Amino acid sequence: RQRQMCIETGIEGYVIVEFTVTKQGTVRDPQVLKAEPESLFDRAAMDAALKFKYKPRVVNGEAVEVAGVQNKISFQIGG
Repeated sequence: RQRQMCIETGIEGYVIVEFTVTKQGTVRDPQVLKAEPESLFDRAAMDAALKFKYKPRVVNGEAVEVAGVQNKISFQIGG
């Protein structure tokens, strides 16, 4: 019901997600740092973050994990 109401009213929002980029360039342990409106898009943002692919950071010729990466994901549902 809440999702349908969002679609009808054309709601927008964003979620800032923090996660670790693994040596393989995949995302691990996403968590929501901030969201507007609160909690409405959290699940969708974390699902999206888990699909991100990055070029791994290389230090001295070796791929390394990078913790604390942040990404702002914006949402816009047309009304």
